[in-house]
Amino acid sequence: MNSRHEELLMTIDRLGIVKIKHLLSIHNLSSYRNACRVVNQLSEYTHQIYYEKEKVIYLNKAGREYIGSDKEVTKSMQIGHYLLRNDVYIHFDCPYDWKNEYTLEVEEAPSRKVDGIIFGDQMKVNNKKKVVADALFTRNGYTHIIEIDNQLNMTDNRKKVQSYAEIIPLVRKNFESTPIIYFFTTTEARKTKLSAWLRERSLRAEVKLYDEIK
Repeated sequence: MNSRHEELLMTIDRLGIVKIKHLLSIHNLSSYRNACRVVNQLSEYTHQIYYEKEKVIYLNKAGREYIGSDKEVTKSMQIGHYLLRNDVYIHFDCPYDWKNEYTLEVEEAPSRKVDGIIFGDQMKVNNKKKVVADALFTRNGYTHIIEIDNQLNMTDNRKKVQSYAEIIPLVRKNFESTPIIYFFTTTEARKTKLSAWLRERSLRAEVKLYDEIK
């Protein structure tokens, strides 16, 4: 295996599940035909299945072992979610420090004695706040938080906006500037609702349609 093949395996591992066109764009493989040829050379190390009439690729056990990864992906996972997140990754020119499923977590000082959960004869203080972003990266001193909206119902989206409103002021000191939240969504109606909720919570944010970045 040459260094180009190893780079491709590392990209597949980093993104989880990819389309051939993702690898074509990220690694400048010159043409779709050439990208298909290169992907076929990786068959020993990958699973290659079809999703909505397009071939998608993820690492098999041999591929994970070859690059020393413990991130197992299965075809039962949210393939559409992964692929849309890849589109956003490419839209932002493949940030070097892009992290999938990034956890923002903070522990507050308890405000009341009842803010706790009793375990046996001990009380455990319940004062942690946590939000798991679909991805996060930094650029030019700014932290960018990515949310991929393709399956959540709007009630869950509203709850997530509220969670960001609660946690961003608490983690602000960990960043050089106030993080920017980007929601990517599917329809104008969802975009309008998300934009309104983010404005109501005074969050620094943008909402885009997937069609706007293709």
